[in-house]
Amino acid sequence: MKKLILAPAVALAFTGLVAAPVAAAETPTTQSASAKAEAEQIKKEKAEKAEKLAEEAEQKKAAEDKGAAEKAAKEKAAKEKAEQDKKDAADKKAADAKDAAKKAADKKKANDKAGKKSGDDAKDSKKPAPKDDDSKESKDSKKDDSDAKDDVEEINASVSVASSIAAEDLADEGLDVTVTNLKKGDRVEVKGSDLSAESTTATGQSATVTLQTEKAAKQIDEGAIALSIKLTRASESGESTTQNLTESLEIQAVEADPKVSLSTNKISVEDFKKDGLKFTGEGFSPNGTVSVTGQAVSTQRAAAQAKKPTADEDGNVSGVVTAPESIEAGKYSLTFIDDKTSEESAPVEVTVTEDDAVDPIDASLKVDPKKITAADLANKDKGVTVTVSGVKKGDKVRDSLTGDTETADSDGDYKLHLWYEGNPKNLEEGKVPFTVTIDREGTESKTLKGNINVVAEDKEDGDDGDKGNNKDTPEAPAEASFTVTPKTLEAADFANDKKGVTLAVEDCEPGADVHFAVKPKGIQVTAYENTVKADDEGKASVSVFGTSDNVSAYVGAYTARATCGDDTMKESFTVTAGANGGGSGGSDDDGNGSDGSQLPRTGADLGGLASGAMLLLIGGAAIAMTGRRKKVGQLPTDF
Repeated sequence: MKKLILAPAVALAFTGLVAAPVAAAETPTTQSASAKAEAEQIKKEKAEKAEKLAEEAEQKKAAEDKGAAEKAAKEKAAKEKAEQDKKDAADKKAADAKDAAKKAADKKKANDKAGKKSGDDAKDSKKPAPKDDDSKESKDSKKDDSDAKDDVEEINASVSVASSIAAEDLADEGLDVTVTNLKKGDRVEVKGSDLSAESTTATGQSATVTLQTEKAAKQIDEGAIALSIKLTRASESGESTTQNLTESLEIQAVEADPKVSLSTNKISVEDFKKDGLKFTGEGFSPNGTVSVTGQAVSTQRAAAQAKKPTADEDGNVSGVVTAPESIEAGKYSLTFIDDKTSEESAPVEVTVTEDDAVDPIDASLKVDPKKITAADLANKDKGVTVTVSGVKKGDKVRDSLTGDTETADSDGDYKLHLWYEGNPKNLEEGKVPFTVTIDREGTESKTLKGNINVVAEDKEDGDDGDKGNNKDTPEAPAEASFTVTPKTLEAADFANDKKGVTLAVEDCEPGADVHFAVKPKGIQVTAYENTVKADDEGKASVSVFGTSDNVSAYVGAYTARATCGDDTMKESFTVTAGANGGGSGGSDDDGNGSDGSQLPRTGADLGGLASGAMLLLIGGAAIAMTGRRKKVGQLPTDF
């Protein structure tokens, strides 16, 4: 059996006891552990050293910062002390100067008194000497007391005034300035920038002065102003002393409250581009500029204002908003901005409409008289009158007889007076055809046809101009006429098929076609039209009435037209809402040449006919009448 011999240290370990190891030769493993421990120890020492150095550096920096702060504080204190010393020196210098001035004044006053006393002494030398010295001393003592009373006491007053005031309050009520520590008789004067008040005299220990301004609140500038208070105290001898005080006042300007109104809330694209949109406003900064911004209510782009308008001294502004070339119809919201305060007005809305559509030409022509002799046609004072109905102001009217073009100066009828300049023997009997052309901007022109019937004269010798063929010269047909009955009726009667309106024509060619038409005034919609034959006497008539149960839809004015051959005649009638409508029932004639016909319903059935109220308004508008005198040409064949 092998025996295991243990080293003493190991044995002790087994017994659970602790003892120091026996020094022995180190094995390679032991050497490696020792080197590692030593390296860790060195590393630890280096870390501790680095930490210590960092701590020392931080302490050094803190000490330097503290020193710099202490140095800055000392420099600041020194600077403040120097400034205070400088201020104290200035105050002392001012006080010394004031004392010197006072001493000089006192010295001058004493000298003046001494001079006065010397004069008095010289006078006294002529008087008997006083009986005893006690009496003289008593008098001198009394005089010294009197001189003391003549000395002026220095003023040491205080001022009480608000540090700020609103411009409205300053303009309406003024500013009170109160001065205390006064004596009765002290004079108080107060002034300020654009502020003034009458000076006042104290009746006690205080006095109040109210400063006023002549400016309106909006004209008062915002900011600080200086108030100058001058106090004067006089003595019984006439000597005086003053005290000047200064106070600061902060003026708060009027808050801008801009309000704007437009000349119209509806304008056409053409008018907007041509004349702009006028506006007026108030509550803006006096003499300040105003910006205008536009925002389209729809998706369109709003107008921009190129030149800024400027408010007057009262904050009122007026101007014109211009429209860009790209402006389109729609609703726009305009906001006006005070450039000085950035305050905005409440938005104002304007509707830009499409340009007004041009009415198509609806005109007719009538010649009066319908027949005329050559002699009368060649008479300037007679001739014929051609009436063109339905023209508008600005229409160009041209007739084929003279070739001249005239411009209508009003809506309604346009008259041409024509006659023949030449030998009437050169005129042959029969019809002289002519045309009148109307040109209106924005719509198609219209040409109307007419005839002048030249007839033979009845002669006293029986020669009726039949050139010896023993045949009578046929007379020109009588002038056709057109009537509407009644001219005014109530809506209930118009919707009654037993009443309605009768349209009648006389003196047409027997058997000729007679065309009737009815239109609501102001609307290019034909509500009724029909063609009938004239009877053997040249007469034709129709009865027109409404068929709708809503009789109020027929209220309004209507134009009736009848065409007989080359003649087109026009009349009108009015349908009223109530008892004010007049007229009687229409014709119930069912004979030859009449035709009872129904007027189609208004409203949707006519596709564009306006409401009865609008028709009534248009129908009631006055139509101006105008006449024109026309000369005919110089050649026998010319008109």
